[in-house]
Amino acid sequence: MKFNYVLILFFLFFFNTFSAQTKVSPEYIAVEWSEIQFDSLAIVNRMAYADTANFMHEKIYPCARCYLRQEVAEALLEANEIAKDKGVTLVIYDCYRPYSYQFKMYEIVNNPTYVAKPGKGSNHNRGAAIDLSLMDENGQLLDMGGAFDDFSAISNYAAEGLSKEARKNRRLLRRIMTRAGFKPYDGEWWHFDYKQKRYETSDFRWDCL
Repeated sequence: MKFNYVLILFFLFFFNTFSAQTKVSPEYIAVEWSEIQFDSLAIVNRMAYADTANFMHEKIYPCARCYLRQEVAEALLEANEIAKDKGVTLVIYDCYRPYSYQFKMYEIVNNPTYVAKPGKGSNHNRGAAIDLSLMDENGQLLDMGGAFDDFSAISNYAAEGLSKEARKNRRLLRRIMTRAGFKPYDGEWWHFDYKQKRYETSDFRWDCL
């Protein structure tokens, strides 16, 4: 019992120290982070965890703002131009996820199948991952064969039972993102990592205007 108590104290000390160390100045934010301006870029804002309409039915983010590391944001802008050339629109579900919010999500779900254990952090916690889909010129989401954050086998990129249309749309999304420098994750058709550079895990949290 005493050993468990010591472990808990150590964890709290580590987490509080991490949070304190990751508070950043406005100058650091300006240099290290870029906010995706949805309206001016004609990108659709569907930030899933800034609302309760997600698989946890909990609001995790205080507001729907999308931050990425500067170089990652530039790659996303390139993907946006490629998408426009192909007559489709990017639809963003998640971007940078503060480390403390990863803890909150894991506490709610408590299942690594659905939410990764915080550990050393994921690329979402580094500002180097993005979850997204595509929309057509009529404002309709392209058929991907399964919804964002559907954790059944259908979310695997090469899942069996997909229609020809869904396979075509998944290929299109993957082609757009890989051309812009992102690497797909086969287990989730919507998830892409920026692999050109390694970033530190962060707990920078944005303000809501």
